[in-house]
Amino acid sequence: MQNVLCQTYESSAGNQDKSDKIYEEKVCRLLATLLHPQLDFAQAQSRTESGCQIRDLVFYNNCSEPIFKEIFDKYTSYQLVFELKNVKEISREHIAQVNRYLNDNFGVIVTRNRPSKNIKQHLIDLWSGQRKCILVMTDEDLQLMVDLYENKQRKPYEVLKKLLVEFHRSCPT
Repeated sequence: MQNVLCQTYESSAGNQDKSDKIYEEKVCRLLATLLHPQLDFAQAQSRTESGCQIRDLVFYNNCSEPIFKEIFDKYTSYQLVFELKNVKEISREHIAQVNRYLNDNFGVIVTRNRPSKNIKQHLIDLWSGQRKCILVMTDEDLQLMVDLYENKQRKPYEVLKKLLVEFHRSCPT
């Protein structure tokens, strides 16, 4: 498991030398392993019915754990959409893209680094205006998930729970 994450880190940010595709492929495999069986039926490069939109990774939300039941109840999320961005810094454009993909009101952007203060504020504003929750998961979070998986201390999905709790704490009530 550690090797997959190390290989993911070795690919450079951006899309030169197909590093974006390599990143997507490795992160999809990694998340499918780390989140199973709590999230299942992972589908990479999932197309919408019209075929106009391709979501990087989608899981079926079977509400098997309280956190996923909460996501279902609060955001009506039958599926969890993960958008993988092999970039040094996410932008408002990346967030707008994910927002367009969300049939439900919950999604996750997986990227290399923590978002800037302005991007965090934009995510909070999106939640305030539309009640859409978009979390940002970084390489650091993926590493923590791998550590939990390998050490069997806690379940890797609890990193997602941590991100959701932190997000809710930052939003106005």
